[in-house]
Amino acid sequence: MQPLLTLLFAGLSLGSLGSQDPKAQAKLYARADGDQVRALVRIELDPGWHLYHEDLGPPGAVGQPTTLEWTGFAEKPATRFPKPIRLQQPAGIKPDWILAHEGRLDILAEGELAPDAKLEDLEVTVRGLTCDENGCLPYAETAKYAGRGPDSVFADFPAGLGAAGGAASTSSGAADASAGEGQLTSMASEPPALLGEGLLAFILASIAGGLFALVMPCTYPMIPITISFVTKRASERPGKQLSLSLVYGAGIVVIFILIAVVVGEPIAFFAAHPVTNLVIGLLFVLFALALFGVVDLQPPRFLLNTAGRASMVGGYLGVFLMGATLVITSFTCTAPVVGALLAIGVKGDNLLHLILGMGTFGLTMAVPFVFLSLVPGKLSALPKSGEWMHVIKVTLGFVELAAALKFISNVDLAWKWGVLSRELFLLLWFGIFLVAALFLFGIIRLQGEKEHAIGPVRMVTATAVLLFALYCGYGTLGHRLDWIMSAIAPPYSGELTDMSTASRRGEAQVGGHVIVKDDYDEALRVAIASGKQVLVNFTGFA
Repeated sequence: MQPLLTLLFAGLSLGSLGSQDPKAQAKLYARADGDQVRALVRIELDPGWHLYHEDLGPPGAVGQPTTLEWTGFAEKPATRFPKPIRLQQPAGIKPDWILAHEGRLDILAEGELAPDAKLEDLEVTVRGLTCDENGCLPYAETAKYAGRGPDSVFADFPAGLGAAGGAASTSSGAADASAGEGQLTSMASEPPALLGEGLLAFILASIAGGLFALVMPCTYPMIPITISFVTKRASERPGKQLSLSLVYGAGIVVIFILIAVVVGEPIAFFAAHPVTNLVIGLLFVLFALALFGVVDLQPPRFLLNTAGRASMVGGYLGVFLMGATLVITSFTCTAPVVGALLAIGVKGDNLLHLILGMGTFGLTMAVPFVFLSLVPGKLSALPKSGEWMHVIKVTLGFVELAAALKFISNVDLAWKWGVLSRELFLLLWFGIFLVAALFLFGIIRLQGEKEHAIGPVRMVTATAVLLFALYCGYGTLGHRLDWIMSAIAPPYSGELTDMSTASRRGEAQVGGHVIVKDDYDEALRVAIASGKQVLVNFTGFA
């Protein structure tokens, strides 16, 4: 299935776009030799913004090609764009790359002046789409003749640019004059980018997940136990303290990488399928219940027994297997974090991406064990386990519950249920984080908890969570939430309840805006006819 493409129209004038904060500026330079004119269109893009090439590249790529409309030529001149770059599309969009330009692009043109026209009469209107990582803006600008331009460009102006008949456009990104479509074929056959654009965010999430897992009730108490184990083995092998500690840490890291390889690859294959999203969403609910203490999530008994026997092996192998045993025995607390990271990682559709993230998670957990096994005296500086670990565990349970709604929302979009609208989604998130804030403030307590004063860190955290809950509640009233939630909340309003009917109709009214699905050309026609801008929204299921 192709990604669902929804086009939303905001109530802004399209005709005055060029004067509204343009992200690109065009200038037109030209020189004449009799009636033959050589022209340069120089477009300067703001940092971080790109403009699509005249040829988007792979079939099915979604964007708006850059076009030129000329005044002053006898007929359409031949043009040549500079070589484009290949940009990665957002995760889940197929094809996953598109041709574009960044910085400055010089477009060359050659043709014959119109009868009675002068060089000063030349004009060019550039139309396209300027985008950055947060969104896109239509670009339309008319550039008038601005002089002879830089000598360096016209000195190297290619000979015979318009020899093929004047109307042909030669794209250096899609086809070379002598190589046909060879260059594009070569680009299409290149392997996909090794590391996706979201790798850094995934690595940071993996580090944060590792820190969360370390302070969980079933992981934190293992620190002194396992340090004692490694220290005892080191005393039996004088001079081997460092190597034994590193081998122990490697046992932790390797197990998490194996989880990525064994579990991640089949999940990644079906990552965008609605059934996979539904299963992950239900697992997140289960993980949340486990963190709340409603259910007891334990690894199989035989696995615990096997790990226990394996860790009794002597030498380096025994220490390595002890590190692996830690992963298994702390399963109750690490499973919700690992499950969340696997769900995030598979969206990159890249196994190496997933391996690096899970390896980073394991390394974050392993580093404190390795360090403290080398300097066991530092164990006394660790805070005592207690209520603070319980608070972190329960708070993470609320986060898991909120994350479950995001995956269920993906299913709602894919199967067109129309039951989890933007307003309802934000209302549920408001409720979840409001209860989380009340828990952190100590107003709500789980069974068995005692009333006690809360510390400053918990107070600040509770305040931040409450503010975020109110932010979600603000969105339920119909206000736009451009910060964070615009990419998380469903794209349709509760006013559109019959998504299947809207899909068949192709057009719908939502919140005063027109929605056109899966038809970019029709969306542009409607936008121009109504004098509005177009917003391209990728809801991203396959």
